[in-house]
Amino acid sequence: MDLVLDIGNTRTKAALFSEGRPVCHGFLASGADALGVWLGDVRPNRIAVASSGEVDEMVITLLQRLAPVTQLGGASPSPLRSAYTTPATLGVDRSANAVAAWNMFRNRASLSIDLGTCITYDLVDHTGTYRGGAISPGLRMRAEAMHTYTARLPKVEVVAVPLLGTDTIGALQSGVFNGVLAEIHGYSKTLRQQWPDLAVVITGGDATLVLPGLGSRIFADPLLTLRGLHALLEHQHALGAGSSGAGR
Repeated sequence: MDLVLDIGNTRTKAALFSEGRPVCHGFLASGADALGVWLGDVRPNRIAVASSGEVDEMVITLLQRLAPVTQLGGASPSPLRSAYTTPATLGVDRSANAVAAWNMFRNRASLSIDLGTCITYDLVDHTGTYRGGAISPGLRMRAEAMHTYTARLPKVEVVAVPLLGTDTIGALQSGVFNGVLAEIHGYSKTLRQQWPDLAVVITGGDATLVLPGLGSRIFADPLLTLRGLHALLEHQHALGAGSSGAGR
């Protein structure tokens, strides 16, 4: 049994994997106490930890009492070849999403899209080479930016709305929501010109909001990042590099 933790600023995404498959997952308040309650009597054999920021060393020390800990970063060993020129700056979530999408669609190009605070796009071609991607503002960041950087535009709730707003609130909401839909369609359509069999999979907190507007050619997997982190853990251990602090 492997425990995978994706630690955020306010909460942690956690999953237990058995024989390569997730058997339990959830969202926890960040901290060892919440994890202990969630695990109950389960004691994992290995633990993978990933975070977009620095992980508290006290948390790592507490986790090491449960099982050996592997800390994963964007530059951790990956089963993918890479054309990315600055691997040290690659976010671990992007690396994990790319690996998970490749595992889902072997021998096809795959585009993973993660809709969180920012929206990330990451492409793996049919040879298993990570080609890079794009980062753009997320839905709530767009709404916040229009309010913050203008004198009179209000901050709006992010909701699914028709293309044409009939008042200022509706127009702002349409610009946020339908602008993201158009962006996703645009990336997918353009990349399919080079990779006609491109598979597209989306994940992240806002994936369920936009999914109905994306059509049937796009898959959704809320566990995509956790699956990818587990794949990175297994790859690192296969290389004999799985030890506390490895891959930071």
